[in-house]
Amino acid sequence: MEFKQAQVVGFSQTLIKRYQQFFELAPLNHDFVDQPQMQSKQIALYLTQAFQHHYQLTVQFNVQDHVQQVTGQLIRQINATTYLLKESRSNLYKIVTANQVRYILKN
Repeated sequence: MEFKQAQVVGFSQTLIKRYQQFFELAPLNHDFVDQPQMQSKQIALYLTQAFQHHYQLTVQFNVQDHVQQVTGQLIRQINATTYLLKESRSNLYKIVTANQVRYILKN
């Protein structure tokens, strides 16, 4: 009985790894590292380049008492400092303003 259970667990882990490789999905339990605050000119430049070149991004936001991290793609520029970000793992959208951004990482 234990052998069959070990086989099922091993099979499910292998299946998850194969799907992640096939669809190029990042693992769900990635480490969250609190990054330092970027300069405002650097944030504006990165946002502009990411929008123009359709890059996948990981963006950290300054929220009142903690840091929030979102991965996705900038799909629309609303004005000079505001963009619409579509999250990669869901159909959720977020309005991104340059003064809310703490750190930007290209994936």
